[in-house]
Amino acid sequence: MIKKITTGLLVSYFFIFLVNNLSLAWDRYIVQFLILSVINIFSFIFLLKNYTLIDVINSIKKNKVILFYTGFITVSALSIIVADNQVESVIVLSQYLSFFFSLLIIYTISKQSNINFISLVINLSLIATILESSYILYLFVDNIIINGESFSRSNIYKGFSANINIAAFSLVAKSPAVFYYLFKSKKLLFKILCGLLIFMIASCLSILLSRGAFIAFATLVLLLFVYTLINKKYNYTLSYSILFSSVLISYLIFSNLSVTNQDSLLNNRITSIQFDGGDQSINERLRFYKGAFESIKENPLLGIGIGNWKIKSMKYDARYSKGYRVPFHAHNDILQVAAESGILASIFFILFLIYPFYVFIKHKIYNNLDLKYFSILLMLIVYIIDTLINFPIARPISHIFLIFVSITLIFLADRYEKNNI
Repeated sequence: MIKKITTGLLVSYFFIFLVNNLSLAWDRYIVQFLILSVINIFSFIFLLKNYTLIDVINSIKKNKVILFYTGFITVSALSIIVADNQVESVIVLSQYLSFFFSLLIIYTISKQSNINFISLVINLSLIATILESSYILYLFVDNIIINGESFSRSNIYKGFSANINIAAFSLVAKSPAVFYYLFKSKKLLFKILCGLLIFMIASCLSILLSRGAFIAFATLVLLLFVYTLINKKYNYTLSYSILFSSVLISYLIFSNLSVTNQDSLLNNRITSIQFDGGDQSINERLRFYKGAFESIKENPLLGIGIGNWKIKSMKYDARYSKGYRVPFHAHNDILQVAAESGILASIFFILFLIYPFYVFIKHKIYNNLDLKYFSILLMLIVYIIDTLINFPIARPISHIFLIFVSITLIFLADRYEKNNI
C-alpha cells in the first residue's frame, strides 16, 4: 500500500506540467506553484505518518547533491538583506523552497519505499513525451489543416508550456527515454513505435522552431552515437536506421511547408544558428549576459537580492541598449543566480548540477554504464544546455523534471559511494 501511494505522489509531482499556466497573469506559473505546494503538504503528511524523523534524517544526511542545493537555498535566502524589493525576494525564495522541499520529499519517500525509481522516471518521461507531442501536433493540425491557416512560428503551439521554447526543451529533455527503448528493445514492432514517436518529436521541433532545442537534440544524438561506439554489446544498425529515417521524413515534410514569413522556414531557422552578430535573439542574450557580468562584478558577495534581477536589470541593460524593454531574466540561470544571490550561491548551484559527472569520473562508471542510466545523464545534459541559454530554474515544468533526474543520479551515486568502487 505504501509503495502504491508513493507511486501516486511521484506521478502527481511529475505531471504537474499538465496544470495550465495563466498566460495573462503577472506570474504565469502561480497555479503550478500552488498545486506543487499542496502536493508537498500531502506528501509531507504521508512521510510523517509512515516514517520516523530518524528515517528521514538518515536518508538525506551526507548526501552531497542535497547538501549543495541546501547551500544554494541558504545563500539565496541571505541575499534578501541586500534586496531593494524584499517582497519580491520572499516570493521567489518561497518558490525555490517549494522545489527544495520537493527534492527532499521525493528523495526520501522513494528511498524508503525501495521503489524502482529509474524505471519510473524513464516510463513517466515516455508517457509525458507522448502527451506533449500529441497535443502540439493536434494544435498544428487544427490550425493549419482544419482551419486552413498558413504556418508561422507562434505561441499557439506551446502545448502545455508557457511558450514554444519551453515546450521544445521539455520534449528534447524527455526524448532520451524514447532513445532508451528504441535501442534496448529487441522487438521490431516496439522499435517502429519508438520511431513513430521520434518522428512526432522531430515534427514538433519543426513546428516550435527553437534553435536551442535543435542544438540540444543534435547533441543528444551525437552523445548517443559515442556511447554505442564505446559499448559494442549489440548491433545498433536497425535502431539508428529507424532514428535517422524518422528525423529525415519529418524534415522533408516540414522543410516544404508553406509559411507566412521567412523566419518560420525550417531551413532558415537551422542556418541562422550563428554567433557573428547578425541575429537579434542571440545579440539580445549576449547583451543580457554582459549586464549580468557587470552586476556580478559590482555585487559579488550576495548579489542584488534573490528575485531582484527583473528590477535592477534596467540599470545594466541601459548601458548596452537604447530600448525600454525590461529583461526579466538573464537567459542564463548560472549568471542570474550569481547576479541575484552572489557568486557562492552560483557555485553551489553549479555543483548541484555537475556532481553526478564527478561521481561518474571518480568511479569510472563510464566504463560500464548501463544505457538506462546513460539516458538519464542525457536528460541532465539537456537541462544544463537549457540553463545556459534560458531560465528553467523559474519554471515548475523544468525544475521538477530536474529534481527527478537528479534523484535518479543520486541513487546511482549512492550505490557507487557505498560500494566504494
